[in-house]
Order: sequence, then structure tokens, then C-alpha cells
Amino acid sequence: MSSSGLHALPDGTAPERISRRELARALLGALTAGIALPSPLNGHPVYRHFLSNALLDAADEHLSSQNSKPLFLSADQLHALDVLSEALVPSSRRAKAAAFIDLLLSADTSDVQHKFLASLSSFELFSQEKYHLPIESLAPTQLNDLLTEFSAPDSTQRANFNHLKHWVAGAYYSSEIGMRELGWTPDRVFATFPACTHSDGHK
Repeated sequence: MSSSGLHALPDGTAPERISRRELARALLGALTAGIALPSPLNGHPVYRHFLSNALLDAADEHLSSQNSKPLFLSADQLHALDVLSEALVPSSRRAKAAAFIDLLLSADTSDVQHKFLASLSSFELFSQEKYHLPIESLAPTQLNDLLTEFSAPDSTQRANFNHLKHWVAGAYYSSEIGMRELGWTPDRVFATFPACTHSDGHK
């Protein structure tokens, strides 16, 4: 075992194609062992979907399509989620976190769907009331101010902030980009996962 805590696999055993199912399983294993991501995320509904092989396999096809359309969210809602995701967890756009969340929501219960929409709508309503602009039209400083206000310990919107952030974190860290950030590589198997090192906590 190397000092990084990774076991090298024999030559020729690295998978040619890394499926979302493989990535999600590796992340779930790390979460179960308590060695990746903060523990409060573990009870979030996003992680239940990582047990569905059919849904994860569908994600590979859906996210690789150049012409895929939203499955649950409206086009405007998906756009707003994409902007917020990138601001909450950098590189979420490259990981197609918003589209993955949309897919997961399309297979979830109405209660989970409604709670997600309520959280997303709270951001949009605040943006309209304070800036008279939709989320996607905010300047970077305005978007940062919005997230800072929502994430404040005494904010009435903190629950909505955390709920949305956990969806984004789950979607991001179950992607190849997110897993690589945690130290995973296709030709190695984790003995332990390093913790996320972002000092700002993906605010």
C-alpha cells in the first residue's frame, strides 16, 4: 500500500469506462465507513438513489446525451440549479450535477420533490425580491451575497440552503470529477478516503 492509502490494481484491470454505479458504490462505501464527507450528509435523500442500479445506469445514458431534456424540473429551474450548484460546489457544472439531480428527482417521491422545489424556489424568490433578477442573471458578487445571507447561522433560509447544498454535494461527489477530488483514481482501490479539503466548505 502506498502512503496515500490506495492499493494499486494489477496492470490491465483498470476499467475502460467508469460508470456512475461504480462511482456511487465507492462513495457509499466511504460514507458508510465514515471516511468521506461530513456525516450530516449521510441521511439526505440523495444518497438513497445510489442503491438503485437501474437509475444509476440510466444516468450514464442521460448525462452523456447531447440532446437530453429536463426530466422533472422546468428548463428555467434547471438553469437556476446549475448556476447555484456551480456557486455552491465549484466544478459542479463539469460534473453535470444539476442534470443528475433532475434525474434523481424524477424518480423520487412527491414529498421529496416538493421539498426540493421549495428550497430552490426560496433562492429564486429572494433573488427577485432583492435584485429584481432571476438567479441566472445575477452578477457574481450578487450571487455570493445571496449565498452568504442564506448560509448565515441565524438565517431563516439556512435549512433551504443546507438542503440544496446537500443535493449538490451528493451529485458532485458521486461523479468522476468529485471522486478524483477525494483522491480516487480508476486504477486504484481506496483503503481510506481523505476528507474534503476545501477550506470554505463549499459555501
